[in-house]
Amino acid sequence: MKLQLLHENPNLSVSYDCTNQWLFLDWRGDLTLPLAQASCLAVAQCFLGQHYTRILNNNAGVTSMAPNVPTWLAKEFLPYLRLAGIQCVAWVYSPNLRVKCYTDAALQTLEAPVVNLFDDLESAFAWLRNARNFPNEPVAQAGASAKHNELHRRVGPLAAALAHRHAPADAAVAR
Repeated sequence: MKLQLLHENPNLSVSYDCTNQWLFLDWRGDLTLPLAQASCLAVAQCFLGQHYTRILNNNAGVTSMAPNVPTWLAKEFLPYLRLAGIQCVAWVYSPNLRVKCYTDAALQTLEAPVVNLFDDLESAFAWLRNARNFPNEPVAQAGASAKHNELHRRVGPLAAALAHRHAPADAAVAR
């Protein structure tokens, strides 16, 4: 993987894998809902500058997670990724059994994007590398400017909504 760092905070590194043309999300530490929401805002903002169809989501470094985080992701964030063009996500479990159970419960009813769960990064990488022929995935760069404008139109409100939702948590942390 040749990674270009797009965003980093204490709980998340967002990189673009130039070789495989996907986003690589590398989560770590103890995740609370406000931290997850702020990090997901950063992910959403990455969609404003580039079109992506696949995500390699690594939770191997997650040591704990509030029980409401996976539910929020499944109901409030992941479905909107489909609108931004994401076709599939390879999700590497946290080694923490409780986090793994929360993740399983939250993702079992998610319809889109396609999320496959893995115990290790190598298996997730291999699956995602072969997951190139999902319906509606662009096959050419023709009209890339129009696609970018459409993506910006779709993802802009998501980024704004997440920023608005996160604003009260920022105020509480600043005090």
